[in-house]
Amino acid sequence: MDLGLQDRVVVLAGPDAPDRTAGAEALSAEGCRVSTVADFGDAAAEVQRAVRDHGRVDAVVVYLPLRPDQPAVAATIEDLYATWSWVEQIAAAFRAAVPGMAERGWGRLVTVITGDVKALGEHADEVGALAGLGLLGMHKAAVADVARFGISANAVLRDAASAPAEVAATVAFLVSEPAGYLQGVTMSLDGARSPVMF
Repeated sequence: MDLGLQDRVVVLAGPDAPDRTAGAEALSAEGCRVSTVADFGDAAAEVQRAVRDHGRVDAVVVYLPLRPDQPAVAATIEDLYATWSWVEQIAAAFRAAVPGMAERGWGRLVTVITGDVKALGEHADEVGALAGLGLLGMHKAAVADVARFGISANAVLRDAASAPAEVAATVAFLVSEPAGYLQGVTMSLDGARSPVMF
């Protein structure tokens, strides 16, 4: 299947190196020009740099790290603020990319987050789930604003058992030309282990 990604410019952000690295490899294999950044605080600047270097950014993909055994009630205020700052920094990266995407009539915003946003298990990343829920809400709101410009906003929910190559293949599809009609979708990579129906 031709994903229609030849020469697309993609920025990947997030400290989760195995998933981010696999994503960069998969998108490069599809012909994308990929840049990566580990710190969400640098993501908006990386988008601007890619625009300067390549004339545009076609997709922004962010990877929230998986942190099992992170109960929300045990988190300090500093932990919660630090995690929420990721949401703000990701929103800033998306805001940096959206005007150019809207002008060209094509763009993809993809977030990879913990599957614990659907159901909290015994070793859940509860703090990550809070951030993930905030990002899913932002995606739903963004769809109302950007879909008419040919920009999609979708998410991948993954658990600790998800292989980086599986996450990368899902991300590549969501960035692709054929996935353009998907809006506000969350794709679960959890091997059907989640007890929820949808």
